[in-house]
Amino acid sequence: MAIQKVVHIITRLDRGGSAQNTMLTVLGHDRAYFEPVVITGEASSCDTQGGYPATIHNLRLLEKESIPYYIVRSLVRHIDPISDLRALWHLVRLLRQARPHIVHTHTSKAGVLGRLAAWITGVPVVIHTPHGHVFYGHFGALPSWVFLHIERALAGITDWFIGLTPAETLEHLERGVGKADRFAVVPSGIDRDRFRKARANGKIIPEWFGCPSTARIIGSVGWLTEIKGHRFLVDALAHLNNEQQNLHLVIIGTGDQHDALLRRAEQAGISQVIHLLRHREDIEVCLAGFDCFVLPSLNEGMGRALVEAMAAGLPVIASRVGGIPALIEDGKNGILIPAGDSSALADAIRKVLEDAAWAVELGTQARDSIDASYGIPAMVQSIESTYRKALTGYA
Repeated sequence: MAIQKVVHIITRLDRGGSAQNTMLTVLGHDRAYFEPVVITGEASSCDTQGGYPATIHNLRLLEKESIPYYIVRSLVRHIDPISDLRALWHLVRLLRQARPHIVHTHTSKAGVLGRLAAWITGVPVVIHTPHGHVFYGHFGALPSWVFLHIERALAGITDWFIGLTPAETLEHLERGVGKADRFAVVPSGIDRDRFRKARANGKIIPEWFGCPSTARIIGSVGWLTEIKGHRFLVDALAHLNNEQQNLHLVIIGTGDQHDALLRRAEQAGISQVIHLLRHREDIEVCLAGFDCFVLPSLNEGMGRALVEAMAAGLPVIASRVGGIPALIEDGKNGILIPAGDSSALADAIRKVLEDAAWAVELGTQARDSIDASYGIPAMVQSIESTYRKALTGYA
């Protein structure tokens, strides 16, 4: 097969899960067969998901690997008719110049405008990865209804969809988006070896946690946004504070809910045991300091941070939403709870803390369930296999 040019289009190339997934795919492509190009929106000054510094870091990685990229300033996440039309025009112009064999769009806004631009310019193969459960939780009722109908229409010009979990695929099909034989399921890849070694020497609390050496630490990693549900985790700690000695909560991540979470902890009288430690690159070091990992999201495509915690062998507690039940079998390799239920979350944390042997078993089963299919090479190979299927008949 001749080398095929692949243009990846994504709204934001920051530290979010979709951006990480896209970067790993682009950097991992077999350059003997696929020539990657990246188009992204302009970096935001907002601290959420790393903002400008994270985007610049990723662009430098592309430069290091001699991967061309283009920044479309009008490609923004929020709905803005004027900016969206400008972005569409720029995308059409760039695709006409690049003349790719494949356009692979990522996330909602880039998925809409990128696929339209690919259709206008006659790109032979169009692939779309939604990167999550996009039909609820992110928008209001009316925008969600409009978005659903847009997705139904765009399915007609989309050759293949790539979902992170079977649940994501099913959600699209149940809503009349796409056809079953044009969906591939490819989990987000992680560096399995890195995280499987995270707790090789047991629990080690970093000094910068600011916790006592004897602390029992409930940990979470994720952006401090409303949809991640951290407020329910703070409330759960408030439920447990009087009955559980030396219990601390450590959350790694940044976002617009930082101050609100601190105020919530202060109002509950537990600010002294809540540690919001902003973004860290050394997540494996953070995981080594946790006794339990919690992902209290209200919506989640798969949960990269959850997969990393499971690979590290931590007992995990997560909301029964989105693609999470595809990862966790309740009571076997983790605990599933209703989203937005701080009492149920407190009960689950209590069970883990009070049964050490069971907690170890949960962690062991979690680690063993994150097999090679969750590795980066497997992800890239599966995506490229989907490209080859889509290219059949176009060569």
